[in-house]
Amino acid sequence: MSPKIAIIGAGTAGISCARTLLEYGFEVTLFEARERIGGRIHLSNVFGKPVDLGPNWMHGNTLQNSALMYFKDASVALHDIGSSGTIFSPSGTQYPPEKVNYIEEFMWEYVEEAIQYSKAHAATIDPDLSLYTYVEKVVTDRYPDNAEIREQILMATRIFGFYIGEDVTKQSLKFAYLEEPPPGENLFVASGFASILQSMASKVLDKVDLQLNTPVAAVHTFDSGVNITLTAGQSIAYDAVVVAAPLGALKKRTIAFRPELPSRLLSAIDSLGYGRLEKVYIKFPRQFWNLDYFEFFSPEYAPDSNPEKWPMSVISLAHLPEPYSQPVLLWYLYGDMSQKVVNMQSDREKIAFFEPYFSRISGYELGCDDPEAILCTSWSKDSYAGYGSYSCFPTGLKEGDKDIEAIRRGLPERKVWFAGEHCSDMLQLATVGGAYGSGTHAAKLVVEQFACKN
Repeated sequence: MSPKIAIIGAGTAGISCARTLLEYGFEVTLFEARERIGGRIHLSNVFGKPVDLGPNWMHGNTLQNSALMYFKDASVALHDIGSSGTIFSPSGTQYPPEKVNYIEEFMWEYVEEAIQYSKAHAATIDPDLSLYTYVEKVVTDRYPDNAEIREQILMATRIFGFYIGEDVTKQSLKFAYLEEPPPGENLFVASGFASILQSMASKVLDKVDLQLNTPVAAVHTFDSGVNITLTAGQSIAYDAVVVAAPLGALKKRTIAFRPELPSRLLSAIDSLGYGRLEKVYIKFPRQFWNLDYFEFFSPEYAPDSNPEKWPMSVISLAHLPEPYSQPVLLWYLYGDMSQKVVNMQSDREKIAFFEPYFSRISGYELGCDDPEAILCTSWSKDSYAGYGSYSCFPTGLKEGDKDIEAIRRGLPERKVWFAGEHCSDMLQLATVGGAYGSGTHAAKLVVEQFACKN
């Protein structure tokens, strides 16, 4: 008789795990709390054309990205956002094009330098030091007499927060190397991730016992196997379980484990960070802009709505290839800024928050280009998403690499394994490809366990 395996979570990691287990002849039940598969891969057609509420990007287009093998079947349109953009200064004026290129080149140079420093000295770096602190020290040493350049580079460095999902002042320098982008280009998935998800799930969903709208309350492990207890009260026996729930759900103890998870594993789950990246799509009557992206540095011109002077990062969907082009600006928000917008009560209030920024873009005409619609994500309010977006590595973290390995190793002695972007290999953390690869990895650990048992 084939071993019966339960997988908790039908996102990318869970689907990947199920696919591999099926290939080895296992009997698989896939539990999903939502009414749909995909987890944080989710599209909206509220504007008439699809926009991704979850991931937008393919980070690294090399064979190291496990998800790429399905892109050809999915007929995915990838788009290079391009280099045509501008930066607004704190006063609201645009920097000259030559200065924009200069600032961005220097910003990525210093972030990369911090990552390389982290790689070389992680063992001795103070856990409380941030990536921002490192860049601040370096530019102060190199430009002691040029406050303007120091300020511009540091403002640009804060834009890295849109990549990690939190403020760079909270990003660990010690483990900054874990945020190193995978090799290859960063491309925008213009057609959306839905077709990728469908391609991943093909030949899986019709072979597993898929249980939608079925939250799992507890995992009980015994010498003879595992019992899965549903929130509805039913308890079902399996030979093993793979928990492919988000890191945030594990941190919130959404699923109870009996016996409790070992202290080392709990410490790993609690120590890793969980980012709060949100997205806001604003649709306009027409495309009044001609650039690919816009960045707003430490704005001083919105003291009432943005006294913290949070920066803004915006990309244009009007420059996507047809049929995906639309007069929409996509805003990325992170950390406390994202929480402020998510907690606003009305679309009118949200649009008013962004008005000081889009109204400064060249071509905007008041009364003619007023927004038609706004769509905001709210992953940080979503219990099934773990109240956040994806893993990150905060200051104070002492054993980030070992924490990831502890989760990735699982509990073979209790027939419990984990999968998700938070326990992928080091080059794909916090990515769709990483989630997919982690599911395959967990499945192979299950296969090895039962091969040894037999």
